[in-house]
Amino acid sequence: MKPFIRITDPTAGPDEPRRLNSFPGRYLSEREFELLQAYVDDRITPLVRSLPPGIISGMEVQTEGSGSNTILRIQSGTAVGAGGRLVRLVYPIRQEWPAFAALMDRQLDGKLRDGLYFLTLHGVVEEIDNALAQDPCTRTEPDPLRDRRLETVVLPSLQFISANPRWLAMSPTRAANRVAVRYLNESPHQQASGAIPVALVKITNKLPDWIDAVAGRYLSEPNAAYRTLLTQTVGVLEDWLQSHSNADPNRSLAAQLGLDYLPAAGPLPFALLQDAASKYPKLMFQPMDLQVELSPVPASTLGSVIDHELPRGVVDLVHGLGDRIRLLLAIPDLDYRPTLMDLPARDLVLEDALFQREQIASTAWRDWWLQWQLLFGGLSTDLLKQHQAPRLVNRPLDPAQYRNDLVEQRRKQLANESDPLPEPYSSHLLAPHGVSGYSPVPTPAAPAEQLLRQRETIRDQIHSLEQDLDESYQLLNEMNDYLNLQRQQLDSLTISFSALAGGVAGDGSGSSMMRWNGSVVFDPTNIEIAKK
Repeated sequence: MKPFIRITDPTAGPDEPRRLNSFPGRYLSEREFELLQAYVDDRITPLVRSLPPGIISGMEVQTEGSGSNTILRIQSGTAVGAGGRLVRLVYPIRQEWPAFAALMDRQLDGKLRDGLYFLTLHGVVEEIDNALAQDPCTRTEPDPLRDRRLETVVLPSLQFISANPRWLAMSPTRAANRVAVRYLNESPHQQASGAIPVALVKITNKLPDWIDAVAGRYLSEPNAAYRTLLTQTVGVLEDWLQSHSNADPNRSLAAQLGLDYLPAAGPLPFALLQDAASKYPKLMFQPMDLQVELSPVPASTLGSVIDHELPRGVVDLVHGLGDRIRLLLAIPDLDYRPTLMDLPARDLVLEDALFQREQIASTAWRDWWLQWQLLFGGLSTDLLKQHQAPRLVNRPLDPAQYRNDLVEQRRKQLANESDPLPEPYSSHLLAPHGVSGYSPVPTPAAPAEQLLRQRETIRDQIHSLEQDLDESYQLLNEMNDYLNLQRQQLDSLTISFSALAGGVAGDGSGSSMMRWNGSVVFDPTNIEIAKK
C-alpha cells in the first residue's frame, strides 16, 4: 500500500446523502432506521429521475365478475411516478369493487360520478400496527414501549378524465381510442400524487361499465403515449381479424374498425388490401378523404420505420382532414429489390377520359375564341385595355402531344439517350393508345370582320363626314358674307346713281342707270382745267 498524506478529513457536502456507520453492538433506534431509509432513497432518487414516468415492469390489471361483483387484481411491479417518485408494488393487490367505490367516495368527499377514469397506483406512508386500533387491558395489547412500524404502501385510486356525454355514449373501443389520442398532448401522470395509470375505467352509477387494461397503461419509455395508442390499436385490429373474415369495400375504415384515429405508423390488417402483388391492387374499404399510396419495403426495416414515424401524430379517419397514408408492403429481404415498382401499369380508362375531356375543352375553347375574335379581334393594346377585354388564352394542349413531350423529357433524363426507356414511357411510345370516338378540334380561322372593329371603322367614317360637313358649313358662311358685301356695294352704287340722275334713294332711278351702265360708253371730248 502506498503511503499518502491526508491534509484534511473528507466531509460530505450539504446535499450529499449520509450513510449510517453501523458496527457490532450499536443500538439502532427508530431514528437510525429512518437515516438508513433516507440514505437509500437519496441514492436511488437521482437514478429514478432519469427515467420517464410510467410502468417499468409488472402491474398488469385483471378483472373478475361484473357490476358490483367486480374484483380487481393488480400484479406486483415497479413504476416511476411524476417527479421521479418510485412506486414499487411488492405483493399483488386484490380489491373488491364495493369497498373500493366507498374508499373513492371518502377521497373525493362526494359521490363517485359517472365518467371515464384512470385506475392508478400511488405510494403512501402508513402506520402498520396502530395502537389505537387495539383493545386496552387485553392480552393482545402490544408493548407500549415498542417502536412504530411505518411502511410505504401502494394503494389503488381513480383519476378523473372526462364526463363528456359523447364519449360516454361511444363503444369501449372508440372511447379508449379518443382518450389515448387526448393524452398524446398532455401527461396522464399527476405531479402532486405521483400516481401511475394502469387501466382505463368507465363508471356508471358507481359501478364499472368496462375496464380497458391496455388503453390506460403507460410504460416508462420514450414516446410512451404513442406506444399506448399503438398497443391499443393493435389489440383492436387483432380482435377485428378474429371476428371479421371478410372486409366490406363499401364501408370506411373508421366504420369497419370502430376507431376514429390510427397511429402515424403501425400494422394494418392484410385483409384490407386485395391483390397487392397485381397490377391493380384493391382497397377493401372506402378511403373517403384519405390519400393512399402503396410502396414495398424490406421486412427488416419495418421496426425502425415505426419507431421513427410513430411520434409524428395520428391519422384522422372522421374529420375529413385529407391525411395522406402510405401502405408499406413488407417484402422478404432476399426478394426485395429497388426496382420492384418500376413497372407501373397504364391506366387506359384514364387515358380515354383525358382524351374525351380534352375534346370537350377544345370545343368550348373554339367557341370562346370565335366570340373573342368577333368582339376584340384586330384591336390595339390600348383599345383592348379600354374595353377590358379578357386575356386571349391558347388552345388546350392535345393529350397525345403532351404524352409525347413527357416521353421526350424522360429520354433526356437518361444517362445515355440511346438507352431503352423504362415503363410506362416505352409503352406510350411504341404502342400509343387510340381512343374511339375522339376527333381533335382544329384551330379555327379568325373571322373576316369583328364587331368592335366595325364599330371603330364606322366611328372613324362618321368623324370624317362630320369634318367634311364642318368645312362645307364654313365655306357656305364665307360665301354668304361675300354676297352680303356685294349687296352692300350694289346698294351704295344705286344710291350714287340715283343722286346722279336727280332722283332720291329708293325711287328706282339708280337701279335703272345700273342696268344701262353696261351699254354706256364714256368718251371724253373736251377736257378743261379750271383753277380755283
